[in-house]
Amino acid sequence: MAKEEKIEENAPSIENGPLIPAFGYELIREFLLDDLLGKEGPQLLYWAGKQLGRRFPLSTIDETIAFFRDAGWGNLRVVKESNDEVKWELSGELIQRRYAINEHANFQLEAGFLAFQLENMKKVVSEAYEEQKKRANIVYFTVKTDNKDFL
Repeated sequence: MAKEEKIEENAPSIENGPLIPAFGYELIREFLLDDLLGKEGPQLLYWAGKQLGRRFPLSTIDETIAFFRDAGWGNLRVVKESNDEVKWELSGELIQRRYAINEHANFQLEAGFLAFQLENMKKVVSEAYEEQKKRANIVYFTVKTDNKDFL
C-alpha cells in the first residue's frame, strides 16, 4: 500500500507539472494558431476558452485568479464587481511580451474562459468583452451576466 501512495504523490498535476518556456507558448499562441485559424481566430479562441472552462470548472474568483497564474496567462485581479458584471485586469510580463511580438494579439481565449467561469459560479448566461491597454501592458475583461437567463 505504501507503493501506491508514493505513486500518487509523484503523479503529475497542473500544480506541479513541468514549466514551459514562454517562447514556446508564444510560438504556438501568437503565430501558429493565428495562421491556422485565420480571420475566425478570435471567435474560435473565445469558444475554446469556454471549452477549457468546462474542463476546468472553478468555484471561486480566487480559484480563477490562481488558475490564470498557474496556466501562465498572467496576473489576474478583480477591479470592480457588481450584481451583473465583473471587471478583471490581466497584466504581467507575458502580456507585455505578447504585445511586443504581435501587434494584433488577442485575449479571446482568456475572455471565453472567464465567461464560462462566471456562468458556472452564478448559473446564469455570461459574456466577456476584452479591452486592451497596450501602452500600459494591461488587458481588461468585462464579464456581464444576465441574471434573468438561468442555466
